[in-house]
Amino acid sequence: MNAITEQQSLAHWPLSPEQRAVLMAAEANENDTQQAASAQATVMVVDIQGALDSSRLERALSDLRLQHEALSTALKSVAGYRGLRHQALENLPAIEWRHEDLRGSDDKEALLNDDLNNWLNNYSESLKHRPMAIESGELLRPALLRTGETTWVLVLAVSALVADRSSLQSLFSALADAYDQSGGADDESALQYSQFIEWRASLENDDDAEEGREYWQGHQQHAEQAGACRLPARQANRHDVRAEHEYVAWELEPDLVARIDSLADELQVSAEVVLQAAWWALLARISSNESVIGGWQHDCRQDYEVMQGAIGLFDKVLPVLVEGVADSDFSSWITRLAEQLEAHTQAQEYWSIDALPDKRHLAAGFGFSEGVDELNTTGLQWRLRKLPGPSAEFELALHIGRIESGVVATLYTDPSCYSRAAAECLLGQYQTLLQAGLADPAQKLFSVPLISLEQQQGLLSSEGSVLDVGERSVAAHIAAWAASTPDAIAIEEQGRTLSYAQLETRIYGIAQWLDNQGVKHGDYVALNLSRSTDLVVLLLAVWRAGAAYLPLDTEWPVERKRRVLEDAQPALVVSAENDEAELTALALPGIRSVGLPIGIEESASGALSFPEPGLNDVAYILYTSGSTGTPKGVVIEYGQLLNYVAGATKAMGLSVCQRWALTGSLATDLGNTALFGALFNGARLVIAAPDDMQDGDHFARFMSVADIDALKIVPSHLEALLECEVPRLPKTLVLGGEAASPALLSSIARISPESQLYNHYGPTEATVGVMVHPVSLSQDIAGPLPLTQLLPNCRYRVLDDNLHATPTGAVGELYLGGAQLARGYLNSDASSFVEDPFIPGERLYRTGDLACVLPEGGVRLIGRADDQIKLRGFRVEPAEIESMLQAQPGVKQSLVRLMGRGSDTQELVAFLIADAEVTSIEGQAQLRKQLTALLPEPMRPSHFIPVEHFPRLGNGKVDTSALEALAQKTAERKTLVKPRDAVEANLCQAMADLLGRDEIGIDDDFFELGGHSLLVIKLVARIRKQFGVEIAPGVVFDHPTVAELGAALRESVAEVSTSALAAFDTN
Repeated sequence: MNAITEQQSLAHWPLSPEQRAVLMAAEANENDTQQAASAQATVMVVDIQGALDSSRLERALSDLRLQHEALSTALKSVAGYRGLRHQALENLPAIEWRHEDLRGSDDKEALLNDDLNNWLNNYSESLKHRPMAIESGELLRPALLRTGETTWVLVLAVSALVADRSSLQSLFSALADAYDQSGGADDESALQYSQFIEWRASLENDDDAEEGREYWQGHQQHAEQAGACRLPARQANRHDVRAEHEYVAWELEPDLVARIDSLADELQVSAEVVLQAAWWALLARISSNESVIGGWQHDCRQDYEVMQGAIGLFDKVLPVLVEGVADSDFSSWITRLAEQLEAHTQAQEYWSIDALPDKRHLAAGFGFSEGVDELNTTGLQWRLRKLPGPSAEFELALHIGRIESGVVATLYTDPSCYSRAAAECLLGQYQTLLQAGLADPAQKLFSVPLISLEQQQGLLSSEGSVLDVGERSVAAHIAAWAASTPDAIAIEEQGRTLSYAQLETRIYGIAQWLDNQGVKHGDYVALNLSRSTDLVVLLLAVWRAGAAYLPLDTEWPVERKRRVLEDAQPALVVSAENDEAELTALALPGIRSVGLPIGIEESASGALSFPEPGLNDVAYILYTSGSTGTPKGVVIEYGQLLNYVAGATKAMGLSVCQRWALTGSLATDLGNTALFGALFNGARLVIAAPDDMQDGDHFARFMSVADIDALKIVPSHLEALLECEVPRLPKTLVLGGEAASPALLSSIARISPESQLYNHYGPTEATVGVMVHPVSLSQDIAGPLPLTQLLPNCRYRVLDDNLHATPTGAVGELYLGGAQLARGYLNSDASSFVEDPFIPGERLYRTGDLACVLPEGGVRLIGRADDQIKLRGFRVEPAEIESMLQAQPGVKQSLVRLMGRGSDTQELVAFLIADAEVTSIEGQAQLRKQLTALLPEPMRPSHFIPVEHFPRLGNGKVDTSALEALAQKTAERKTLVKPRDAVEANLCQAMADLLGRDEIGIDDDFFELGGHSLLVIKLVARIRKQFGVEIAPGVVFDHPTVAELGAALRESVAEVSTSALAAFDTN
């Protein structure tokens, strides 16, 4: 390697790969290369004590600059070459020093006494961010601050293209030495950066080059499936721009350092490897990924003696593959990591900065340095106060600094990705894991406890406040308003109103009718009515009669309703009186099917008295998609509902809401927040018409005319409805059923910044919802939204597979408990309800949701532990769809998966092993028809893809990536029929944008390509805006291709006038 120093000096020379890497990162935020390079600087801060001669210090720095080419060249464009190059200068520009005396004023004295460190941080940052004239050779910018008679602070900013952390460490020692020797220290043997660059260039075609490149190619292929090391506690970077690193530090105790050195000696590795092994093991465990990739910021000067003390940019970030840690003990993992790092070191010069364009390895990093931080020269004491941290591209990185006084671990984080609380928690877990690993190196890393007994108790004390909800049921609370505020409006629907007194009269009358129908205490009554005043009154009358209600969605296929009824065996099914088809179809053996008479409350005698239901009686049963292939009924008692309504009222301040909008089906409990949030609190329940929820303009008009001040809705539905001319939102907005997209949150913040928004979560088995988060529209809109508050008398646990509490920030399964836990499932095994291992006699519900406890408090949902899907707010079990598919003739096996990235473009795709006639065009059409009769719209696959077998990974699991690739390839096979005019072209573009496709043809069916009712709302809004024509959503359903829709639009416009048609055709 002595050949390095044999390279010849040049008039100008290119940037090194290390410099190009820094410049590439800078260019991501700047359009101009020169400007990007000029803006990059790194800073060192040095405390000096003694009788300092500032002129002598200036001469010493000037002498040092002359000794190192890296500090004494210009960085500029050179004719005939691409990009920036180093250029030698005959006349160096003078170093511009800034001098400031911080003594002598009250403000400055207070600064020195109270907050010098923060002030220096701000000062050094301002120095760092002022662009340097690097094209003229300005690569250094020093400032000397006098803080006392014999105390000084040197702040030295250096272009980040010519110095890294170790360079500044060397400059610290060299500057003290040069000052002490009055500029006499001239190390002519020091390696010049131009020699290093030329040596690097010569390696590109040497005998080892091909082997080196093959090494990295093999490493990349092996790491192809490894994920970026982004931890569950990471918050979304709202602007996708790196912020200045913040840091927390930990000084290792001397005895711990001794144990690290001892284990390193025993395993014949360096202490750096031991410390690095603990870091990657921690991240692998917290991220819960089998394989992750990180970045090792390595300084090659450690590997070549000739490079010691050289100034320039030498360190690089090499990818480290972290896998197999779960089954490893500390010693074996250290040994394996050491082998990987040694191999990396041997091939480091052949690593290409372009090798990982997705920069996965920059999500988390590690760095290590050794050096001195204190020096004594004649009459002066020098102390390093600050050196630059790791690469600014890291989202989080641990740097270990080993100096004479000890070892310091500093965790740097991008505050836009990780909070300070998250950083402190992670560093604490690193301490715990490192200490445990040293105490027993043979212990499995994933069994090492990351939390103390005290911390575990804290994690297990996640309970809501205690609230006495009383003994009166929700039904009794509603009835009480008829006595206290009889004339207040209880329900409004399309201009027609019902006061609380009138509501009470109607409830009693229908309860008498139900009694006459034979309904008795403890029975179930199925409600087959659309969203309406009649449905709400009937529901409350069922309660008055002592029974429980079972709502059926009128949009469900008849066959699904029949399956539910056969399972529940209700005493009665009530449908609309004039719906003969439904009355007949739902008349099953042993189940009476009747129509709801009109005006029956008027004949009520008032002779019957109905007993008040007990809090342990069943209030309602809701059927959800079942993982066993059939729907299952969740049984909710009065006490559980009472706790929810009272708790939600307190947690979200619902008592101030005066006009709630009821916008969804009561066959899911999403609508119960509005239904009971209104009537429990004596407010008005305003029932939206179907058109109000299928058209953005109609929705806005409904919100305005009804003066709605509270709304609970699924995020994707709201997002579609907001695509209108003048969107309207209420003062209180509750989102639930699925995650809210950042785009929706931004829209809400723009449309109605004064709205109070709540993120609400809970499965049906925990009675509507158990957790909320009040959203700050100025801070939270990057998402994903956390859940920070429990409803009263509820609790949660995040547990691992062994039902142990997971460490803060780590992924576990979310379990719920407390007063809202459902009784169980009707006629079904309640295996999802388990004993609480920490409170004898109490139950927990296993949600299947993966979550992590956040360092700031609360939880964040991460994904699912099973195959359950949330699609546009609907809970979907793929197993139920697969069961229906496999019941069809010719279908041997089926696999249903959710495909697509954004909430709008997600769709169900069915992969079928089936006979050829089933997968033909005619067969697929017949299959769609059969499923339409069996499954609700959200559960019907958009595509059927035939396969000979299901692709699988080596571990036997289905290869989802291969299925996605197959779905994409299938979508690309179809021949597209191009648009014939501007109208069809615009319609094609609008549909393609909404479906997330590059293009579609005029004969492609919008719904077969993945379109659904929410996308129809958006499409209608865009057609109205672009073409200036009025169109109802039903037109799209009736004309699902561009060709058909274009013709329908022309026909509609032509009916208005010939001139309107001419104007339309110009769009």
